[in-house]
Amino acid sequence: MNKYIIIIAAVLSSSLFANNFKVISRQGTASVVVNEEYADTDVKKSFPNDYFSISTKEESYLVIDNGEKSIILMPSSKLTYENDKFNLESGYIYIKSKHNDDVQMTITKEKKSYNFKGKSFAVISYNNEISVITYNNAVKITPENSLGVSYFLEPHHKTSVMPILNGPYKITENESSLIENVSRQLENEVANHLNEDIDRYNFKIMEGTKNENTIYRVVHPKKGPNIFLIVPHGSERVGTDVAMERINMPIKRGSITIVPIAVPEAYRLNKRAIEGLDINNRFFDKKISRTDTDKLAKEYMNMLDEYDIDVVLTLHEGNGFKEFFGDSIIYDSRKLDDKVIKVLNNINSRIEPMKFKFRQMYYPMPTTITFYAAKKNIEAFGIELTRNLDYDKKRIIMHTILSEFFKIYELE
Repeated sequence: MNKYIIIIAAVLSSSLFANNFKVISRQGTASVVVNEEYADTDVKKSFPNDYFSISTKEESYLVIDNGEKSIILMPSSKLTYENDKFNLESGYIYIKSKHNDDVQMTITKEKKSYNFKGKSFAVISYNNEISVITYNNAVKITPENSLGVSYFLEPHHKTSVMPILNGPYKITENESSLIENVSRQLENEVANHLNEDIDRYNFKIMEGTKNENTIYRVVHPKKGPNIFLIVPHGSERVGTDVAMERINMPIKRGSITIVPIAVPEAYRLNKRAIEGLDINNRFFDKKISRTDTDKLAKEYMNMLDEYDIDVVLTLHEGNGFKEFFGDSIIYDSRKLDDKVIKVLNNINSRIEPMKFKFRQMYYPMPTTITFYAAKKNIEAFGIELTRNLDYDKKRIIMHTILSEFFKIYELE
């Protein structure tokens, strides 16, 4: 059996090793070898800048980071760094940009080289095949001696790179789940490292009632926009799962107040609402709040003031492809046109076929939380997905749209 070695070469200042790599996380046993000059160096936090070799054991992994890009070395893998090149001798690595710029690198094997450009992708050395798998972004592949001819590997596709370029093929459900889980794992590891000074806490409202609820807060020491993220309807489950997964997200500044479940009883019953009152029609000033729905709405309205909220984001699932509110960004103020268009341009450029593309929907609806926020000069958006997609697709799209909003407000 031939032994394949992947060599990942630097590409100027945008390369993976523009800065020295630091170890930001490890689990299990990772064997690290360095050269004699650095033999006594503590490599638990950083690596030498000329040579190191890492081998992870079964059930262990290691994450390294250079401030621009992060690499997660998965279990039973071996990665060597020497002369400004990474050699993945065996195993699986996942590379991801930290600031939404493109990772640029060259993969070389036996004098054959390919240039890669993309925001995130995985490289796998398994048996006699070297493969590249994309996640939710396309990757540009250019053979070094191609005279300018390039290939684009679309999102959620794979190709064999060595010994020959062979593909593309659509990834299987198992491969899709694997790369998504690895990406999420990397995000969590980076978040834990970058946000050591961030205050993360939760508190309860309506304690002792059947609608006792937990609210989550993520507060960065650096001032910035304060975002309120809420899932109003109990039967729209993807939004709740996405909101829960954002509790440990990395942020650069500001704060996020997260309400994954607006009405706990509706969520337990898997119903849109309770008491015959949709909470997203109860955001207006009332002298007396008699029902739990109105009491909860009042709590959330108070939070907009208490936490000096600048942006409200609500997560929903609509009724179908372009029917009613499915696949759209809903907003209540024409002042937000430019931001909505920017998000849609970034999202729709990565979505095929046409029927899946999102649209902007200026649709002021009195009594909703977005309308209430707009009256208070708070920027507010409703993210509405169609119910007709499967769970995993909805979840990925919801996360992607949220990330676009967070980038606009410079939280990510």
